[in-house]
Amino acid sequence: MEGRFTRPLSSDPRHVALADLPERETAYPPIRDFALIGDTLSAALVARDGAIEFLCLPDFDGDAVFTGMLDARRGGRFFVGPLTCGEVTRSYIGESAVLRTLHHTPQGVLEVTDLMPIGKRGDGSVGGERQVLRMVKALEGQPELGVLINPMLDWGTTLPDFRQDEDGSWQMEFGSDGLRFVSDVDLAPVAPGALAGSCTLETGETRFVMLTSASPDARPVTPDTPARELDRTLAYWTQVNTGCKPDGPFREAIMRSAVTLHLLHYNNSGALLAAPTAGLPEVMGGARNYDYRFCWIRDATFVLHAFFSLDLPECAENFFRWLMQAARHSAPRLGVFYSIGKEHDPGTRELTALEGYRGSAPLIIGNDAQGQLQLDGYGAVLDCARMYVRHGGTLSEEEQTRLQGYAQAAMLDWTLPDNGLWEIPGSRQHHTYSKAMCWQALDAWLDLIEMGAVQDDPTGYRSEHSRIREHVLSQAWNAEIGAFTGAIGRDWLDASVLLLPRIGIVEADDPKMVATFKTLKRELSEGPHFRRYPTGLDGLPGDEGHFMACGFWAADYLTRAGRLEEAEAQIAGLLASANDLGLMPEEIDAATGEHLGNFPQAFSHAGLIAASVALEEARGARRDCD
Repeated sequence: MEGRFTRPLSSDPRHVALADLPERETAYPPIRDFALIGDTLSAALVARDGAIEFLCLPDFDGDAVFTGMLDARRGGRFFVGPLTCGEVTRSYIGESAVLRTLHHTPQGVLEVTDLMPIGKRGDGSVGGERQVLRMVKALEGQPELGVLINPMLDWGTTLPDFRQDEDGSWQMEFGSDGLRFVSDVDLAPVAPGALAGSCTLETGETRFVMLTSASPDARPVTPDTPARELDRTLAYWTQVNTGCKPDGPFREAIMRSAVTLHLLHYNNSGALLAAPTAGLPEVMGGARNYDYRFCWIRDATFVLHAFFSLDLPECAENFFRWLMQAARHSAPRLGVFYSIGKEHDPGTRELTALEGYRGSAPLIIGNDAQGQLQLDGYGAVLDCARMYVRHGGTLSEEEQTRLQGYAQAAMLDWTLPDNGLWEIPGSRQHHTYSKAMCWQALDAWLDLIEMGAVQDDPTGYRSEHSRIREHVLSQAWNAEIGAFTGAIGRDWLDASVLLLPRIGIVEADDPKMVATFKTLKRELSEGPHFRRYPTGLDGLPGDEGHFMACGFWAADYLTRAGRLEEAEAQIAGLLASANDLGLMPEEIDAATGEHLGNFPQAFSHAGLIAASVALEEARGARRDCD
């Protein structure tokens, strides 16, 4: 293969692995420093310096290959970048998920293009074998390129055993087929389970490194493979985004959110991941380290709204069909979340081999919230069905029957206490948002009956629909506090009540809702950022950050209250906390701007889309009235 070393590997086995890679300011880059690449089947997180530090294969919820984000010493990473530190600038190519990073070093400018190839194959399918492609070009001078590949399998417990094939590529066992690393940079073992290589590039010279399946059926990697896969992937994103043309001042941010949601939309089933990562802390050094590689039912209405609003009908169709199938075995009851692929009990497993991001432990794979009762799911699913029908969809007889079961369950269960959408530990309470979402479930079902999409007698539903509304508006109101509280008979605040006008159970200009917003703004916000609930309410150690989605709910409320200039300022303030690529976390430390939680978070990006679309619709209505 082309591309010999310009200088030999050191006899020191730590050569590129430790000595020659640029030193980081800290062992753990800030979460906001990571970029996302993916192929709608899996995804990788790429640090600014060129290290892939989180990747699971063959799917999002598969086994870990690199987990340097969760343990800088033991997690493993896939580094492709300069051997000398310098200024870094990066961006996605157009409205795609192809990342381009420029490293400005004393020796020259090195360009690294990262992608997980995606696009129509020869057989017409999307995806196929999993690949990570890293293309390198010297734009100026003679930059030095370093490559380090040190996977750590089974979440930090197993080193791979590499073997070299006759064509110069390196293979390792992983799953049923194994993985293969192909490169025109000479690679050699430098330590157990680690490959490395380096070379000096002349201006205009290119190199590549590719991770791909070692299956006998995998397509061969040839010199023209990198350019072909790049072209195919860019063409895919152009086609996907053809109809996605949002308006308004936040168009660029909305498009990045659309691409991010598309990346998290699992192509094999239609599910939408909450986030592609596991274990990133909501409290640095604390115990709030969860696995978000599942699809939460509570997110559903925001996800489907985003897909329809951005004219992504294929995504909307696939997600709705998944939603209808996900809970078929438990219907008419709904789980809190579901696995994105084949049905299985996610269970939980503590990862004792990894120290966690900046020492944040314990690390838990899986999620133990599945046994909770969250009544808001009924409203989410039935609102999705209403949305789907309004956009021209039709419901099968089986789907109509299942949806009827959800409507009847909401009518019967709304009086029960539940765990609420925030999954707060402890005894169940009569959460205001949960009851409002049961109202939405009946509201959507009555609309579906009126539209002729389903057949049912509306009488009983109408009666209970009115009863729930009266109960929420009277019993959730706390005159002493001056707000709708988080639960009936309680005095704590909850940012989810900002959604009551969006749900439709109360108008935004209702005096009680106006007072509620004022109270929430005073007690839960810092700048444009809102906490979910008061610090200490959940009884867990450490103070979590401000929840990004809640800030967008505040913008949505302001829009519905007719305060459009304030709503725009609220959205702009939140977007100032996104990273340089427009990616948003689950939570943020409002004082420092530090990103917290699993990243990037679908709920945050869907919240931006919902708030921005509502704002533009309100502006359009105002223009029509002028």
